[in-house]
Amino acid sequence: MRKVHVIWAVVPVMAFLSTPFLPFVNGPYLWLGVPSVLAWCLLWTAGTTAGLALTDRFAMPAGAREDPPETETTA
Repeated sequence: MRKVHVIWAVVPVMAFLSTPFLPFVNGPYLWLGVPSVLAWCLLWTAGTTAGLALTDRFAMPAGAREDPPETETTA
């Protein structure tokens, strides 16, 4: 797995862990009619799903090659 794939997976986790320390999230605010902490967590739940889907889609196994080996064909 490359560093880019790790970033896709780490960003949502960091957003969840930073929730209590962000003043615009951890306050008596409503976002779209729901408390800001709930809206923040719903947003990053979707972000986690998207990040893990992207990581799964584009990550290659450790021993895999980028290009398939060329095979010689005899006629």
